[in-house]
Amino acid sequence: MYNNLNFKIMRNLFLSAIALLIGTAMFAQFNNSNVLQVGLLNDSDVDQIGLLNDSDVLQLGALNASDVDQEGAFNTSTVAQIGIANTSRVDQLGIANDSDVLQFGALNDSEVDQIGILNGSTVTQIGIANASDVGQFGVLNTSDVDQLGLANSSTVTQIGLANDSDVDQIGILNTSDVDQFGAGNGSTVFQFGLANDSDVDQIGILNTSTVAQLGIGNESDVFQFGLANDSDVTQIGFFNTSLVNQIGAFNTSDVLQTGLGHNSVVNQLGVGNMSSVTQSN
Repeated sequence: MYNNLNFKIMRNLFLSAIALLIGTAMFAQFNNSNVLQVGLLNDSDVDQIGLLNDSDVLQLGALNASDVDQEGAFNTSTVAQIGIANTSRVDQLGIANDSDVLQFGALNDSEVDQIGILNGSTVTQIGIANASDVGQFGVLNTSDVDQLGLANSSTVTQIGLANDSDVDQIGILNTSDVDQFGAGNGSTVFQFGLANDSDVDQIGILNTSTVAQLGIGNESDVFQFGLANDSDVTQIGFFNTSLVNQIGAFNTSDVLQTGLGHNSVVNQLGVGNMSSVTQSN
């Protein structure tokens, strides 16, 4: 998996930065773990190395599985799974990272990887066979994923400082992929309906993207590289397609598609370009 390759490399780099902290904590490991399981054949595994890490796991139902690994200090993880055959994996390396996972239903899957300081992730999945993968490396990155329905999929990768991602999916077979590299980038994705697809890639500083998809089979791709570029895509209807590429600084793009089968391509290179596209039928 792409995320796993990045995090294996970065994990080795970060280990040396916290070695002194772990060394001083060797003789005073005040870690805390609480596990409550009610039901049939639930499984929980918690591994903690360091100082004052905290893990809470609640599983109600059958065949749920939770795996929590914490290395460092002051990391916190909360996992609550209610239903059948839900799976959660949380891997935290660093200082004061926070992860909250809530899954209600059946066959939902969540994976959270955090390497760094003060990263925060919240995952809520309600339904059947929803999947979430969150990877955070750096400082003060935040991610919020909410999924309601059947077989929705979300992937979030954040590398850098103070990047923010918010993903909301309601429906069936919606897909969202958010990649942020840099500092202060912000992404918001809202999907409602069936088989909508959103891909957001932001590299740089203070880029912002908002994608709203309501309907069936809409597709949006946003790529932004540089400083303070802004993209806003709204798709309401069926099988609309939008592609936005912005390279430079302070470029803005606004795309609105309502109806059936529209196609929009926006390419902007430079500083301060502005584009507005409206399509309807």
